[in-house]
Parts: sequence; C-alpha cells; structure tokens
Amino acid sequence: MVSKNMNYFKLTNDGVSVWWSWILVFWFTVLGWLLAQIVITGPIPELAKAADPNLGVQIDKATENMMQQLDIKKISYFGLIFFFGTLLGLVSWSINRNFKNSYMKLSGLLTAIGVTASFYGLINLFPLMNDAQANTTLIKAIGVSPTVYILFLLVFPASLIALYLGQKYIHQRTILSLHTASPAIRWNRGIKAFILTWLVLGVVSLIGHLTGLSVIKTNFQASNTLLYLLLSLALIPLQSGTEEIVFRGYLNQWFTHLLKNKWIAFIFSSALFASMHLSNPEALKGAEDGVLLLTMSGYFLFGFFACLLVWMDNGLESAIGFHAANNTFAAIFVNYEGSVLPVPSLFMAEPDLNLDTPLMLISLALITAILYKTR
Repeated sequence: MVSKNMNYFKLTNDGVSVWWSWILVFWFTVLGWLLAQIVITGPIPELAKAADPNLGVQIDKATENMMQQLDIKKISYFGLIFFFGTLLGLVSWSINRNFKNSYMKLSGLLTAIGVTASFYGLINLFPLMNDAQANTTLIKAIGVSPTVYILFLLVFPASLIALYLGQKYIHQRTILSLHTASPAIRWNRGIKAFILTWLVLGVVSLIGHLTGLSVIKTNFQASNTLLYLLLSLALIPLQSGTEEIVFRGYLNQWFTHLLKNKWIAFIFSSALFASMHLSNPEALKGAEDGVLLLTMSGYFLFGFFACLLVWMDNGLESAIGFHAANNTFAAIFVNYEGSVLPVPSLFMAEPDLNLDTPLMLISLALITAILYKTR
C-alpha cells in the first residue's frame, strides 16, 4: 500500500531532479507570481474607487500611511539586491543553458549567486513593503467590485505559467506528472471530493446552527449575489487548484525527493502553506486577539489533510476538489466577518475559533476517511 501510494512522489526519479533544478524552478515560480501580481492587480485601487468612493478614500489613507512608514533606504538597498540578483541569475542561466563550453561552470556559479541574491532581496523586501492595514483595506474592494474579484483570483492561475515552463524545460518532465501519477487526470476524483466536501460542510454548518453552537444569519443580496456566485464557481477552483499544484504538488515532490520521508515533507509544505496566509485578515485578527497560533493551526491542519489526500490518491485530483469545495462553500453559502474573500454569500456566520477549529478538524477527518474508503 505504501509503495503504491508513493508512486506520485517517485515520478521525480524521471527527468532532471538535481538539487539546483528545484531551487531554479521555484525561483522562476516566485518571479512569475510576482510579475502576475504586479500586472493583474495594478488596476484594483482605481476600480475600487470607482465602485465605492468611500472605500477609495480609505484605500488612499491606508496607502498614504504605509508610504510614510516606509524605510526608503532599506527598500532601495534590498531592491537593488533583488534587481541585480535577478538579472544576474537570468543572464547566467541563459548562458549556462545555451553555451556548452568552458563557461558552464562559471555561469552555473553565477546563476547560483544571482538566485541567492534575488531570494535574499525579495525576502527582505516583502515585510518592508507589506502593510497589514493597507492589505485589509484593499481586500474590501473584492466585495464591492466583481471586476476586482476576478483580477484577484486570476493572479493565481497566471502565476502557474512559470512553474509549468520550469517543469517541462528544466526538470524535463511532463506537466501531467506534476498533477497525477495516472495516465490522465481523473476528473471524477476531483468532482467526487468537491461534492462530498460541500455535503459535509453543509451538514456540519446546519447542525451547528440548529444546536445553537454557531450563529448563522441570512445575507442574501439580490443585486449581486448571483453574479458573485457564478464568479466563485468559475474562478475559485483555479485559485485553489494553483495552491494545491504548488504546495501539495511541487513542494511535496521536492521535499520528498530531498528528504526521502513523506511525513516530514508534509509537515514542511503544510507549514509553508500556513505561513503564506499570515497576511490574511483572519491571521491579523488572531494576532490582535492573542490566538494567532490557534488561527494558523487551522491552515496547517487543512494543508496536512490535503497532503494525506495526495498520498492516498496518488495525485492532486481529490485535494484540488476538496480545496475548491471548501473555498467555494465559504464564498457562496456560509462566509464570515473578516474573511479574506469578503463576498456576498447567502449566509454569514460569526467566527469562534474555540468552536471552529475542532469542527474543522472533525470535518477534515470525516472527508478524508470517506474519500479513502471509496477510492
């Protein structure tokens, strides 16, 4: 059973899997995400102002406050490191790839130096240019402008282009091998996980409401709920699928290949998945209330159970369906105040971490057990 389930991770035995190839592809993926973020989300502030002038004023104030607090010297310093590191990495890698001569070792070394400098600059730039209040204010635009919602979600699949190119031309493996060990993508597994997750979350929410454990109120807004519903169904699976392909797919394959232990790989990828949500409004609220660890444990557990789905299913299909169903359920049926997706769902719940965390754990375990038994 174990060797069968590990086939997905053994796909890395084909193609190129030397240590530097993983770092290089991950670097390209980060650069692709950064470029997609800049290009696609650029119009969001103006779109928000057009949809809600009052929100536009809030965005301007939050941006102004952020600009006043910026450390220009540090930003300039790390910005130059990032820029020249990226430039050196790209040029050196291009030389290394196209000129098979005595320059290969030198260009390879320069590529490593450039990539390291690029990562170092970016890691230091991110907290310097990331303001919690500005992010929270900007996220509110999702709920007032469907166009902003579309742009926000499109950043995710757009950033996959770099990963796919790296998978094909650097690792020299098929894009399919990043998704599944099967000869073709098993859409039925994803659809089954999607429907099951909706059912379990629906039943848990209903029981919580009927027993008085969870307060759920009607939130239907005839003017735009239907439009947001359609957008959520169409685009959230792309957003969720991207996160699964990167975290449960690429990073799990990388860490398992490197560490030779799937459980340690699952812990690392789940911790990274949780850390990527630290700027979410839910995490910021958890930090304010002194329950940040409890808040982030929810993201970690979600990621770990998704890893289990990949392991037992020998591919990403069930994990993608499960993740997409979880996010669409919140966006369409039962959302909550302070959500990272502040869209007009049919119902609104009052968040209670002391209750929500164990209920989530029960739901995750139930979904995973049913999918395991019905493979």
